[in-house]
Amino acid sequence: HVRLAEHGGRIYLDLGDPSWRVVEIAPDGWQIVTDPPVRFWRPAGVLPLPEPVRGGSLAELRSFVNASDEAFTLVVAWLLAALHPSGPYPVLLLTGEQGSGKSTLARMLRGLVDPHEAALRRPPRDERDLFITATNAWVVAFDNLSSVGGWLSDALCVLATGGAFATRRLHTDREEVLLSARRPVIITAIGEAVAEPDLRDRILRVELQRLDDGTTLDETTLWQGFEEDRPHLLGALLDAAVAA
Repeated sequence: HVRLAEHGGRIYLDLGDPSWRVVEIAPDGWQIVTDPPVRFWRPAGVLPLPEPVRGGSLAELRSFVNASDEAFTLVVAWLLAALHPSGPYPVLLLTGEQGSGKSTLARMLRGLVDPHEAALRRPPRDERDLFITATNAWVVAFDNLSSVGGWLSDALCVLATGGAFATRRLHTDREEVLLSARRPVIITAIGEAVAEPDLRDRILRVELQRLDDGTTLDETTLWQGFEEDRPHLLGALLDAAVAA
């Protein structure tokens, strides 16, 4: 498994640290274990999660989301859905004009579930590249899409609900390689990038407000605050997953 797994009614979240510790999420609580009944592998670029701290609240995330209270609820819903081991998953669409912090928020949200060196990617060239990305990470995040239509819209629907891509195995004429995945997805875009009804039905759309130059923090200070809060936010997200 990559980052998340399920076994015996319990969810297992790989912390990604050198000790290979894993968070076990059960209906009666969560704990950190060192010998889970599932095995993980870590593709290139996987980064560690912080050790979760109990007693936090997801309300601490509110100051990092410059959107309405209703939109913030959708953000929390996406985070919780991203800890579901089998899906299907909603696609989180972060929209807003230039300077509204879409990319920064996308990196933060991914950093709470599946931090990665390549936190945000440009759109894939084809369906094969999309499924290669999905099999090597838990969260798939694409940045600054001008439009999502055609094959990409269809492929993201398949990725959110579960599906496979088949391609010919190299140096053979008859053998196939199957890439199968079902993943949480984040998209950032300016304006109405999604037109296809199938994908729109799977989207949680969050419109961010433009940041006021007089009240914004510099990026270094913003990320320092987020990193300080991240262990408590992860602990609060695990508490929510236990309740769910």
